[in-house]
Amino acid sequence: MSEAQRIEERAAQWLAQRDRGDWSQQHEQELDAWLAASTAHRVAYLRLLAAWQRADRLNALRTPAPPDRAAAARFALPRYSLHRVAAGVLLALVLGAASWFWPGGGEGDRYSTEIGVRGEVSLSDGSRLTLNTNSQVHTAISDRQRTVWLDRGEAYFDVAHEPTRPFVVLAGERRITVLGTRFSVHRHGDQVDVVVEEGRVQIGSNRAAPQAPKPVIATRNDVVVAEAGQILVLAKSAEQVANELSWRQGKLVFDQITLAQAAEEFNRYNRQQLVIAEPALAQLRVGGSFAASNVRGFARLLHDGFGLVVSESADEIKISK
Repeated sequence: MSEAQRIEERAAQWLAQRDRGDWSQQHEQELDAWLAASTAHRVAYLRLLAAWQRADRLNALRTPAPPDRAAAARFALPRYSLHRVAAGVLLALVLGAASWFWPGGGEGDRYSTEIGVRGEVSLSDGSRLTLNTNSQVHTAISDRQRTVWLDRGEAYFDVAHEPTRPFVVLAGERRITVLGTRFSVHRHGDQVDVVVEEGRVQIGSNRAAPQAPKPVIATRNDVVVAEAGQILVLAKSAEQVANELSWRQGKLVFDQITLAQAAEEFNRYNRQQLVIAEPALAQLRVGGSFAASNVRGFARLLHDGFGLVVSESADEIKISK
């Protein structure tokens, strides 16, 4: 279990304990101490509380209870039981998930997603692709080779193992070659990032040139950053790689990154852009797990957890002191 998961589990336990009816002043003091110990604690607690309150509001709009009220009472859960908290968070994630659409349907078509949308497609060889927000690929599957062009954005590849038919991803100046593995490729500007979850991939140049960097091999839990004439391979932990790939579940996991970096990530997924009004605030460190589509919720947590001022318009959310 990752540290972020442990924190969220403890936050859920606090909510469940608070609803059991034996909540005391000592419990209140212990909760206050736990919240004060870490910004990540406060973020997790407030996020779970907000998710459950949202589920409660939706529940109030439902139809009246069935006639068998006794049976319903037998299966009723305490307001903040662990199961109900988990259900509330799941409901919030489901409601926040966007639909997706692939134009066409045959091999060679361009598959694309809009801002805030992700989607999956199965190729004829059995490989599966997941596209992140505002991304596009096109494919060519033949008897001799399988090729995917990442035109923009980010994609996760679960490649069917076929030693005699290489699988190649072309992203700008980069060529990623695999036989069977799981990895993601993110193309932004001239930089290409590759995160290897399983297997081995080779990252090299897409064009023959005298000064092209030599191809490198990346294996499980490696993160590759390729830009200009350089290719850098970084060894990461399994937890760090899982955090890098959390977008597949519609989440963003931050491990004490700057507020400027967090805003850049949220802005990939939302048309309403997060703007940091003051340079000093941009260097503020934040951590936690967030729904990628819930930029307003993140802004509220900045207000509640750090006391920052949030000003919202149709196109942006401005953060200031």
